[in-house]
Amino acid sequence: MWTKILFAFYTVGIHLGNLYIFLGSFFSGKLKLLYEGRKKALNILSRTSSLQNPIWIHCASLGEFEQGRPIIEWYKTKFPNQAILLSFFSPSGYEIRKNYPMADEIIYLPSDLSTNAASLIEHYRPSMLILVKYEFWWNTIKCVQDKKIPIYLVSGIFRAGDYFFKPIFKPFKELLSKFSYIFTQDKISSTILTAHDINNHISAGDTRIDRVIDNTKNISLPEKIRSFTNNATTFIYGSVWMSDLEVVKNCIAAFPAFKHIIAPHDVDPKNLKAILSSISEPSVLYSETSTDAMVLIIDNIGMLSKLYSIADYVYIGGGFQKGIHNILEPAVFYLPVFFGPRHQKFNEAVWLNSKGAAFGVDTVSQIVQHVQDFENSKTQKEEVRNSLIQYFDENRGATEKIVRHLHHLSN
Repeated sequence: MWTKILFAFYTVGIHLGNLYIFLGSFFSGKLKLLYEGRKKALNILSRTSSLQNPIWIHCASLGEFEQGRPIIEWYKTKFPNQAILLSFFSPSGYEIRKNYPMADEIIYLPSDLSTNAASLIEHYRPSMLILVKYEFWWNTIKCVQDKKIPIYLVSGIFRAGDYFFKPIFKPFKELLSKFSYIFTQDKISSTILTAHDINNHISAGDTRIDRVIDNTKNISLPEKIRSFTNNATTFIYGSVWMSDLEVVKNCIAAFPAFKHIIAPHDVDPKNLKAILSSISEPSVLYSETSTDAMVLIIDNIGMLSKLYSIADYVYIGGGFQKGIHNILEPAVFYLPVFFGPRHQKFNEAVWLNSKGAAFGVDTVSQIVQHVQDFENSKTQKEEVRNSLIQYFDENRGATEKIVRHLHHLSN
């Protein structure tokens, strides 16, 4: 009885979320994309599908996609005829990767109503569902399990305070225990699952590490970038929000001999204009003809991970707002990476910070001091480099572990 009541409340919450998205679509471009994208996905379900029993991989957004991507590409390399269905929750993932060539079809996930889940499963008849990190849409999960379709979680992270471990949400925890298999990012997550009598798991590691290692191969940058840096010491500020601007401005002022490259999280013209107007040093947009300036602002999406290859120092944004962005992408180039205080939910940031291989900071003065120390001591920078080399060497291989188990379990 409680299971029915809980799912009824959960479904009411989904309806309220749908209402919020509908009303918000009149005022927010991102919510409009989500609303229209979901409508399009439901229209697709009304037509005959050309996919034959695809492997269905669902990601929340771009970061989760990068964790699922190595698995998609492994399957497509080993089994080229295997159909792949890729779904996203967020426009930040879908709009950037909607033309990803390794997936046969890419859609927004319809809202998590049981009727939508049933229609989606009936339409595609997936051979398995792979969820990435912590995408727990309970109506969809229940429907998949009721249809006896294998369901897996990869790069999963669990914390002792997760809501579904509380007694009132026991039916959700029971669904977790019925997953075909759970691949966690770390041993702590596996320990937490075991403590809650969930035993269908293994600590496999983070597939993003394999992805970022692979990204270091065959990098080519536009001549425009190399002309801008001109072999000068370069500080890159990645995925920067407005809340990071004080850090960025003060670092630029502290190191006038450096070249500075800013890659905003939001490349909307209004946001770019606000960044330009806040920086007093000579600044230009990447799209402009001349790069004769001290500061270059990247006004496109997709270039950032390659830019890190020419950096000497990196600041990752988000740590003075909701949380940091991907620090593995710059760290794989074995250079000092700085980020704000809100990084505690990111295991790699906590671990690297504790080892002095990356640096969580509360103030811009801490970054300035670190950089000055590195500039005065090659030994300190070499210690960071060696620590990062060791970290990536010890943590590579998650993709191979996961696909080996997946292929075995699904056959």
